[in-house]
Amino acid sequence: MENELVIQQIKHVTVVNFQNNSVLDSANIESLGRSLLELVQKQDHRDLVLDFSPVRFMSSQALGVLLQLKKAVDAVKGKMIIVGMQPDLQKVFKITNLQKMFVFKNETDQALQEFGVYIPKV
Repeated sequence: MENELVIQQIKHVTVVNFQNNSVLDSANIESLGRSLLELVQKQDHRDLVLDFSPVRFMSSQALGVLLQLKKAVDAVKGKMIIVGMQPDLQKVFKITNLQKMFVFKNETDQALQEFGVYIPKV
């Protein structure tokens, strides 16, 4: 399960990159949820960027995990930004009226700027 997420620290921001093109399997979602919640609740990561670039499919259970994570981040006065969301998945957030609960950016660089972190272009 560990290879499903690539987690890197850029200054005070934790960037989580999803590796699979679908987040559908119940056991995987529970494992991902535990890993993400642990970042916030046990490892004191308050500012998160979730990069969904490769993800094409996501179950409603995965939406529930994102809501739990958002609640945990809010509880520690942190901030969570979702980047790279495919148009089809964005529609799911709109249909369920969840787009208002989350902050979306197109790219990780844009999200990092929201946290005051600037990556120089090489």
